Parts: sequence; C-alpha cells; structure tokens
Amino acid sequence: MHFRSRSRALSVFILVLIFSVFPSAETPARGAAAEITILHVNDTHGHILPLPERNRDGSPGSALIGGAANLAAMIEKERRANPSGTLLLSGGDMFQGTPISNVFRGRPVLEIMNELKFDAMAVGNHEFDWGRAALEKLSAAAAFPFLTANIRDSRGNVPKWAKQYIILRKNSLNIAVIGLTTTDTPISIKPGNVKGLIFSRPENVLPVLIREVRRKGADMVIVLSHLGLDADRELGAAVPGIQVIVGGHSHTAVFRPVTAGSAVVVQAKCCGEYLGVLRLKVDRKTGEVLSHTREGALLTVYSRPRDPADARIAGIVRGYDDLIRGEFSRAVGETSADLARSSRQESNIGNLVADAMRNAAGAQIAFQNSGGIRTDIPRGKITMEQVFTALPFDNYIVAIDLTGRRIMQILERNARADHGLLQVSGLRVAYDMRNEPGTRLAEVSLNGVPLDPERLYRVAVNDFLAAGGDGLAEFREGKNIEYGDDLREAVVRYLRDRSPVNPKIEGRINIIRQ
Repeated sequence: MHFRSRSRALSVFILVLIFSVFPSAETPARGAAAEITILHVNDTHGHILPLPERNRDGSPGSALIGGAANLAAMIEKERRANPSGTLLLSGGDMFQGTPISNVFRGRPVLEIMNELKFDAMAVGNHEFDWGRAALEKLSAAAAFPFLTANIRDSRGNVPKWAKQYIILRKNSLNIAVIGLTTTDTPISIKPGNVKGLIFSRPENVLPVLIREVRRKGADMVIVLSHLGLDADRELGAAVPGIQVIVGGHSHTAVFRPVTAGSAVVVQAKCCGEYLGVLRLKVDRKTGEVLSHTREGALLTVYSRPRDPADARIAGIVRGYDDLIRGEFSRAVGETSADLARSSRQESNIGNLVADAMRNAAGAQIAFQNSGGIRTDIPRGKITMEQVFTALPFDNYIVAIDLTGRRIMQILERNARADHGLLQVSGLRVAYDMRNEPGTRLAEVSLNGVPLDPERLYRVAVNDFLAAGGDGLAEFREGKNIEYGDDLREAVVRYLRDRSPVNPKIEGRINIIRQ
C-alpha cells in the first residue's frame, strides 16, 4: 500500500510537470503576444443595398459594391480566423441616409447590426437627425451599447441612451472601448435636436477615463471616434495611453493605418463600401501593440453575383426593400448631365436644388448647404430613390426676409468655415480665399447689381440653415418667416416640370484665388 501511494504521487508529479512545460493549446502561454482583430465600419448612412462602384473620374462603374449581405459574409469569414480575439465596431452615423433606412427610422440597419453581433457603436452627429426620442428607441433596441464619453445632459449626466465605455475580454486581454462624438454636432444637424446637451472637447475628458479603465483592469484602450481623421491624429498625439483609434465622420479611406503618438489610427470611408480589418499582436503584460497591419487595412465589399453573401442578412434586406421598392423605383425626372456635388465650389446639382427652392418659395435668392446634398446622380432617368438618397434629411423650405448686409455677413462667415460653401440661386458671389478670414467676400450681386446693404431681400433656405445650422447664426435673424414645401417634393416638382434637366456650372460662385 505504501509503495502504491508513492507511485501515485510520482504519477501526479509527472503530470503536473508535463502540463507546466506544455500548456494547453486553449490557454495562451503566459507572456505570449495576443492576436486581436478589429473589424470596423463607419458612416454607413443606411446603405444596406449595393451601389455602383465609382470609376476614377467619378462616373458610375459596372461593378456593385457594399450591401449588408456581402459585408456580413466577410465579417463572418474574418471572425472564423480569430474567433476569440475579434471585435466588431462602428464609428457612427449608421442609420440616416437612404429610403430603406429612413422610412423605417433606422430599424433595418439596427436589425442587421444586432444579427452581426456588433460589440459597440460610437454616437455620430447624424444619430440625432430624427430627434432625441428616435435615438433613444434605437439605443433601447440595440443588442450592443452606443458609446460617447463627451456628451452630457443639462444636469451633467451621461445620457440614458449611451455609455462612456465598455471593457471587453478578448484573447485573455481586457480591452476598453471609449466612445467620442464630434463637438461640431450642434452646428452640423438641426440645433433643436441637441438642445440642452453639452459636447465637451475630447482631450478634456479622455485622460480621466483612460485612468479609470486602467484601474478597472483594462490592458489596452481603443477610442471609438466620430471626430474625423485629422482630429483623431491630433487626439492620438495629444493624449497618451491610447493603443488604437477607430474613426469615422470624415469618410476617409485609410488603406494604410497611420500612427499618432502611441495610437494606430484607422477609418473605413463610408456607405458600407469597405470592411476595415486591423490585425494586432499585443503584449499580454503591457498592452503594447507589438505589430499591426501596415497596408491593405480596407477590404472592398464587392456584391457581384459570385461573391459570398449571408442568406439571413439578405433576407432582412429583401424584406424591407420589398416594402418600398414600388414607390421609390419610379422615375420622377431625367437629367442630360451627371449631377455632381462639390463642397468647395459651385456644383450643378447644388444649382438645381437651389433653383428648385427659389422657384417653390417665389424668392429672389436661395441658399442650400453643400453638406445637405449627400450623393451624385448619374445622367439618365432619375428615380425617387435617387432624389431621396441625395436629399435624405427631411428638410423643408423656409422663406425669410434678410437685409443685404446680413446676406453678406452670412457669405463672409461661410467662407471661413469648414462646412462647405453655400450653393446659391439668384446670386453671383466671388471669394478671394487668400485673404484673411473676415475679408474673403470680394463681390456679391443680384441680376448684375451689387447687393444693397440696407435693402430687404426674400430668401429661401432649408430649415437646417434657418435654425442657424453650419454655424450661420445670422439666418436666425430673418423676418417675415414663411414655412413652405418639403424640400424633396419641391425638387421632384421641379424635375417633373423641366425634364430633361441639364444644369451647368454658370459662374454663380467664383473663387478668385485659393
């Protein structure tokens, strides 16, 4: 009996020794690098249906890209390659922008995100487009958190529809994900939709939160940002302790991740055209990123007949699309020219929209913010879906009286802002962009006559501008206010009455020097 006991003890000792030397394949060796894969999208803007790929000259190509069903298949393939170490994140602005999403107030996009098991989403500025109540409904129905660390309500509390951060466990690492929202939100959407909310500068709130998540055991920090690439780079350089910034807002295709301070910065353009794939090797002890994807960090989401597609997601998309297809596939006009946007100069689609506004309101002058025109429209028949996607913001036309002096102040302020030049109808405007801000407006005339500073002019704008959007508070000083037509309906009527349209660049906006 004594001999058997010694024999058993020896056997146990040998087994312990074996497992100490050769750890289980399912338990990473202590100190070994953890493999982490970050999958990310941003600024999808409701694009769950495929769209034509653009040629280098901007014309529509023959291949289809995007589409939630093909994106889903790519996500699942990447997850299978690293099942315990993959995160799926969104940089925000997911819901607003297409008929299939807008008609159902974002439900199709959210249903797909829930099916795909997103880990988190940053709150983008366009999450507020339908008002606070709609945002709260989306957040309540989401199977993942909406993140923003720099928004507070009037009492200084984090809004009930958001969290500041989450901590996820991936491949034996505790990974904190902190959300941020652009501080431009109050001027980039209808101001009333964010009334009472305070948007703090990210660099003022982030250091405290990084220390907090570290105390809670976070090995690494990801900032899920809806700030734009330039702001992300500045943030990474200014705030230590960030390993990765997953971005959005500027619609930038970052094929080669950039570094800022200790942070690796990525972004996946917009509209579901790309899936961002960032592969990291992370030191388990320090959380330091030992290596990361250097190029090819974006995979094009092709939607050709032979490309893999997820049947479940395709079924969700088809179900919603069937409900709207009859209404939105009908032709409402025709264009003999490609209708192309531009935010820094006159555009022919900007001219068309502004002309439609001026015509509907019976005004002398019309202004349309460039950011309110979201897509180009190729030459040929124009469908209701194309009009809706180009003008997705449910705007209506407001007619107001403004003095010539106020109009000149608006144009001068617009010339120094970073929100794009106002598209105009009725006016000819000249800017000298080499001059100092405040002295860039060189000329403005109506029917060849310079504006009279003291005279009242009838002006048509959309309700976003009328509320002081894009930081143009002077519009709020308009008198004799008259609320008019839905903007899309006015454009549709204009197209029906004048098709085929052939808007041109006419010299309405003249940039003397850049």
